[in-house]
Amino acid sequence: MKRTPDHGRWGILGGAFDPVHRGHLNLANEIRRKKKLTGILFVPSLRHPFKRDLCRASFEDRVAMLRLAVEGYEDFVVSEIETELNLNGYTLDTVKAFKQRYPETEFFFLIGADNLNELNQWYSPGQIMKEVRILVGSRPAYGKEQFGALPPDRIELIPTSLVDISSTDIRRRIGDNVPFEELAKLIPATVVEYIRERELYT
Repeated sequence: MKRTPDHGRWGILGGAFDPVHRGHLNLANEIRRKKKLTGILFVPSLRHPFKRDLCRASFEDRVAMLRLAVEGYEDFVVSEIETELNLNGYTLDTVKAFKQRYPETEFFFLIGADNLNELNQWYSPGQIMKEVRILVGSRPAYGKEQFGALPPDRIELIPTSLVDISSTDIRRRIGDNVPFEELAKLIPATVVEYIRERELYT
């Protein structure tokens, strides 16, 4: 039975997940383990501020792929809070919604190191960091000098074995009709099957 985020320490991993891949799962699992988090909330964006109207798959398909990807992970939960509350896709509003819904829970926001340079471009980054600590999955050599003007007491680097892959690259490979076995190294096999059945990204 999946855990529920009504207590404990939970990480929030947001994104388009178009599609979800093993890099997302690895980032979440390693940070959960190293920070001893109760679980991870995967939050597919209803409206992505940086990718408006650019998602190739529908919200419903992205949710379905996420649910397939987290099967077997008791500590991974897919949340549709952005569509339930018709949120605008801003991280600040999503974090506040979780904190209001689950007041007994301590939340953290997860990002990969590649997103750290974009953090200053997010809507009200200072307020985000007042609401929640940022856990950054990074390669061991990654240093705090990457923080720039961001407050170092609100960001923590977590060394992780990052997977060098992107959803954009996966969509390209699908469009190039790469073999099932090759795709299954990058995304869970059940997700590959779903993509093939729904003829997504072709």
